[in-house]
Amino acid sequence: MKRICIRCNRTSTDGNLWCQEKYCPAEKSPEIFERGEWLGDIEIVELLTVLRSAAIYKAKRGRQDILLKVAHEGCQEKLKREAKLLLELAGVKHPMLPVLLPAFAQARLQDLPYGKTVVQGCTRYFLVFEFVDGDTLRNLLLKNPQPWYQHAGWIALGLADVITLFHQRQRLHLCLSPDIVLVRLDKQGIPRIVLLDMGFAGDVQSIERAWDRRFVPPAYTAPELVEMKGKVGAATDVYGLGLVLYEMLAGHPAIEFRQERDENVYTAVLKSQPPATGRADLKNIPAIAERAISKDYTSRQPSPLHFAQELQANLPRIPREKKEFQIPWRAIAIVVGTLLALSLLLVLAVVLGEETQGGAQLLSAFI
Repeated sequence: MKRICIRCNRTSTDGNLWCQEKYCPAEKSPEIFERGEWLGDIEIVELLTVLRSAAIYKAKRGRQDILLKVAHEGCQEKLKREAKLLLELAGVKHPMLPVLLPAFAQARLQDLPYGKTVVQGCTRYFLVFEFVDGDTLRNLLLKNPQPWYQHAGWIALGLADVITLFHQRQRLHLCLSPDIVLVRLDKQGIPRIVLLDMGFAGDVQSIERAWDRRFVPPAYTAPELVEMKGKVGAATDVYGLGLVLYEMLAGHPAIEFRQERDENVYTAVLKSQPPATGRADLKNIPAIAERAISKDYTSRQPSPLHFAQELQANLPRIPREKKEFQIPWRAIAIVVGTLLALSLLLVLAVVLGEETQGGAQLLSAFI
């Protein structure tokens, strides 16, 4: 394992991580697994992303490709809430939610929605997801900071849709950012998303008891969450949706956060006004994003559903995904096997019939 800085991504393989940036909390950096290392019966293939609360990997369990999420030290209660929420939503089969698998191969999902095991003297809590081949929105924006506006809008609509599902179950997310959105392209080149992190995954009543600013990068923290002043609710998640849309439209985050002390970023969240997106080529869509990131809770769209309705009115509908045709080899094998068996039985019946008839003729010749 090695340590990684969650701010500047510097790594150390000997456990001693020093960073030249004055305010970089290198000594608090989490340990991450490297390619070829094991967590129980799970082999690490590749690090996908490091969040404030967990690291997510592409991995293998036996012959099965999976996504593995391992909580950082002190963030295990958040991971347990995520597992509980995903278990609650398992019957919904929402396309933008990860498919939760049992923590251990021989277990039932209801019995072990999350796992824990000891690695090098430390207890590690983890979730196992069905594999999805894609990349994080953060990595895609590093390659192309301003994707086509329709793709940006469709990604934001997908996020709004899944967060609306959270709200229907009386849960808030509060931790939206490009880091937790996995994007895959379908056969038509349309971006399809999967939410890799369930965020706070709690209700309004539990915020004072369970909220921790470590869960989300400071630049993506809603103003009301910085000092826990003012109302926290549906429009707080609207703020997160607005930040993601704004960043895709403008080509940069609403709040710059390069190598800054966390407290300085929180001050910017409270006091700095993000510039306009500069997208004079677009009508209405930039204004939707700018309204969503208003510092005043009541000035935003009241819910992710309202945000999505405003955005959808200015975009073409997301094309329905065309599933690739897969030859049902198993069904074909069963049919072919059945036909062969019937043919064999028919041949046997004919042969036996001929033998019976020949025996009767022979018997009549002796009589």
